[in-house]
Amino acid sequence: MRVIIICTTIILVFLCVVFGKNVDNIRYKRTIEESSCTHVGQFLNLKNITVTMVSTKGSKCGGQCCDDKTETLLRKQGQKDFADLLRHNSRSLQGLLTSTATTLQNHVFELARQSENKTLLLFQQVYRGMASLSRAPITQLYKDIRNYIWINTTEPKAVFNPEDIINSVNDFFTELFPLAYHHSADISGKDFTPRYKECVKKSMESVSPFAEIPKQIGSALSKSLEATRLLLQAFRIGSEVLNTTDTLLIDEHGGENSECHDALLKMTYCPRCLGLLKHTKPCSGYCLNVLRGCITKYVAELDLPWNGFVEGVESLVNAMKRSGTDADVNVNAVIKNLDNKISTAIMKYMEKGKDIDVKVRKICGSAEFSSKENPLLAETSTAAPTPMNGKPRSTNPTNFSPLPENELSHFLSAIAKTKGFYLNLANTLCQDPSFAERKDQQCWNGERIAEYTKTVVEVGFDNQKYNPEVKPNTNTQNIDPRVANLVDKLRRVHHMAISSVGPNYSESDMQRDGTEGSGSGAGPDIEDEEDEVRGSGSGDGPSTNDYIEGEQRNNLNNVNINNNQPTAGSKPPTTHDQPPIVHVVGGNGSRNSPTSLVILVIISWKCRLFM
Repeated sequence: MRVIIICTTIILVFLCVVFGKNVDNIRYKRTIEESSCTHVGQFLNLKNITVTMVSTKGSKCGGQCCDDKTETLLRKQGQKDFADLLRHNSRSLQGLLTSTATTLQNHVFELARQSENKTLLLFQQVYRGMASLSRAPITQLYKDIRNYIWINTTEPKAVFNPEDIINSVNDFFTELFPLAYHHSADISGKDFTPRYKECVKKSMESVSPFAEIPKQIGSALSKSLEATRLLLQAFRIGSEVLNTTDTLLIDEHGGENSECHDALLKMTYCPRCLGLLKHTKPCSGYCLNVLRGCITKYVAELDLPWNGFVEGVESLVNAMKRSGTDADVNVNAVIKNLDNKISTAIMKYMEKGKDIDVKVRKICGSAEFSSKENPLLAETSTAAPTPMNGKPRSTNPTNFSPLPENELSHFLSAIAKTKGFYLNLANTLCQDPSFAERKDQQCWNGERIAEYTKTVVEVGFDNQKYNPEVKPNTNTQNIDPRVANLVDKLRRVHHMAISSVGPNYSESDMQRDGTEGSGSGAGPDIEDEEDEVRGSGSGDGPSTNDYIEGEQRNNLNNVNINNNQPTAGSKPPTTHDQPPIVHVVGGNGSRNSPTSLVILVIISWKCRLFM
């Protein structure tokens, strides 16, 4: 009997100790919660969001630190954070496009300025009789050249086409013809009447005083300047597409994105609402599922056109770097040789000056002179020096500015890596250490700080039906007209590039017009980062080099829509077999620990032995 009393006393004492400990744990937990919410509040105050202990927990996160009103503010903040990350990711690529466009445009402007100076010097040294009066048409020609490639998004500008620059060249030689005709007649102090000048200009087409050279110059300039202008426009379009896509992805007013925005809230700020202070960044696999679900329709629409855009830009830059291309798109070579071409045209005129005089007289009659003396002609009327061997004399030994080879080579290297930019976008964002963990352990898995054990779905719209975090919008027939507009611009750049570079475009590239092909573009992001991210909790996630191209991917991703079962050759996702590793949050829990229960059982069993 005494033994029973002793055992009973021991059990009662033990239960009192355990009960007292649980009471302390409850008090401690409340203190921790209040302290956690205080720390969370301090964190969110930095984002202009006030968080206090609430009586009603929020419906999305269910945490003691946030009510529905606070969750609404955090939802918007989550969208803003996502927007900032998107812009940060695309900013380097936009900067690359903008800086290369500026470098190229400045280079062509400088070439035109140097060529203009050399042409003016040519007339002053070699064709002094025409120097003063030829300045205006020369200046106008080079002004038209610069205007043709001037790309300025802030000022509206008339649309140009290749015929415009051909007309500019023809206008230049038309204005030059009366000057050359007057110069060859060696008439001092008198100028043609306006009527006679107009007649000489109108006879230009039938007389053809400069042979085929104006036509050659016009053709070469129009092709090279059009290719340059197309490239500069492509840079601007690429930057515009990136910027607009960022805006579409973060559009907080779109009702169709509500599930995505809820998922972003849960992924980014629900840990704070629960009072968690450590390891609050989302697991890598969790991040991939959320972002792939959010951006899948943009990946589906923009990835192939973007790859085609990159190919088109690459072809234009490579054609510009090559000298003597069949398509005459090397603006560097064309402008550098322009003063020599103009001089050669005048030489052609001088070779057949007598025949030209006969033709002009036949059309316009004898020369008519103005009664007023032209001081410019009086000052500059000097017999032109005889060219040696029929070749134009060198006028200026100054070298032209070289093509920015290093900048263009760097651009080609960097832009090639952006194939698959949209396909790999989720991977790139989730690799950012400020946004998500690189691994799937000791991180926020959407419910607690633990391992993320759900299946990480692959890229592709068909795969998103298995996405455990964000389901895709089933309405895929109605494409956002803003996205369709971006797709059209990207494809237009590709097609225009093919038309511009002609036979220099490789056959393999011509087969890919941005509407078909692999589109997987396994190239890494523009920033050199690690190639791999952790996928699900069972092992490594998908690598940026592991994507299956084109039809192979489609075959693997095909799913029978009628019964929602995978077709042959495909495998539905399954969850991991191992149980999750759960970490207790907030210090000591309120429940009896396993150790306490074991001790109690042992004491009871020992007491029974003495009964």
